[in-house]
Amino acid sequence: MHLTDDGLHLAPIPGFSGKAYKGVYPDGEAVFVKMDTTPILAALAKEQIAPKLIWSKRTMTGAMMSAQEWLDGDVLERNDMDSKQIISLLTRLHRSKLLVNQLLQLGYQYETPADLIKTWQSEAVLQVRENTYLQSIALELLQNQPKFKEDHATIVHGDIHHANWLATKSGMIYLTDWDTVHLTDRMFDVAHILSHYIPRNRWKEWLTYYGYKYNALVLSKVEWYGQLSFLYQINKCFETNNIEKINREVYALRHFRESRGNYES
Repeated sequence: MHLTDDGLHLAPIPGFSGKAYKGVYPDGEAVFVKMDTTPILAALAKEQIAPKLIWSKRTMTGAMMSAQEWLDGDVLERNDMDSKQIISLLTRLHRSKLLVNQLLQLGYQYETPADLIKTWQSEAVLQVRENTYLQSIALELLQNQPKFKEDHATIVHGDIHHANWLATKSGMIYLTDWDTVHLTDRMFDVAHILSHYIPRNRWKEWLTYYGYKYNALVLSKVEWYGQLSFLYQINKCFETNNIEKINREVYALRHFRESRGNYES
């Protein structure tokens, strides 16, 4: 338990590596406090993509600390991820020019498919760097990159794992944990959802509702970015040394690759 200068009691929230807390003021008001947060939280809240931002400030160490509205609700489970509310929220995120402009003003750069792989390689833990299977996939992806146009790039969350979604008791759904934002192809987010949560016989329905055409070009991008999303998730599992999740992600990646080209017409 920590106590700030303004009397805010901070209790660490499990699963956030000591960077997130439930804050409670002396009058009983609760807030969600996060360290090292993105400066665009206010804009995300304005778009009703993230919970309301109450305040943000820099600590004595220079880190950014923010407090958001504390919302009672539940983290989504895997079988909750086919909700059309999720598609609607992603559409709102990916179409926001305001968020793109804010990131550009903050110095973010557009990332090509090759940039995303190089980011993964630079962030990879030792076990991932030494894994020949994963490295062979990264090389294959580098050799077969999809086309990328900066004027079509959007803000993407970069880690839409089901644990990063919050369903409130009022029926709203929010996306949390904005440490992995990129300016790149929106397919980075879309392919994560499809590769991890949506059966292939429902991809056509999902993509059509989102606003994509269902054709060979789109499906080839789903395959490419889907594999990339597995690489990112596997590295994250290694960072937390979660062997069960590592094995599950690697198995799912193998199955995803073996199933390529198996689509509903």
